[in-house]
Formats: sequence, C-alpha cells, structure tokens
Amino acid sequence: MINAPPTDDHVNVEAQVRDYGFSPAQQDEIRRRWRDGQSFSLIGQTLGAPMQHARRFLYQSGGVCLVPQARSERHLSGREREEISRGTRRENRPGS
Repeated sequence: MINAPPTDDHVNVEAQVRDYGFSPAQQDEIRRRWRDGQSFSLIGQTLGAPMQHARRFLYQSGGVCLVPQARSERHLSGREREEISRGTRRENRPGS
C-alpha cells in the first residue's frame, strides 16, 4: 500500500504545546516576566523550575500572548450599524 498525500490542498496539522508542568497562572507569569525583560535563568529560579523549561515553553507557545483587541468607542458596533441600515431602508421606501 502506498501512502499518498491528501488530494486536496489543505493539510490539517495539530500541534500541542507542552506545558512543562507549569500551571496556567505560572504560564502567564513566565510570559509577563519575559515581556518585562527578565532572563530565563531568573524566571526559572523564581518559579523553581529549570530555565530550559521556561525557555522551551515560551518557544513552543509562540512567546508572549497578545492582548485581545478592543473596538474603540468611536467606532460603531455591529448592532448600531444594523440599526442604521434598517432605518435608512425604511426612509427610502416609496410612499414613506
């Protein structure tokens, strides 16, 4: 039997990030300390873990998590846009 590649152009790849025994709170702490410029050696000492574990965790997880973007209050929400759209259509109907 020959292992042929999938016929479509899409390949699903699942990657799991190893946590190296760090809790979610410790993972956030690693990211925060790294973002603040601390060395991996100091991060490892603070968390009581080998510095290589902190370094590998950050490398595998892609580094610092980005803060979710928030829409500026100056921009309309989807609901507000829909309300305006409906109002505009109502005004443009013949016989209004």
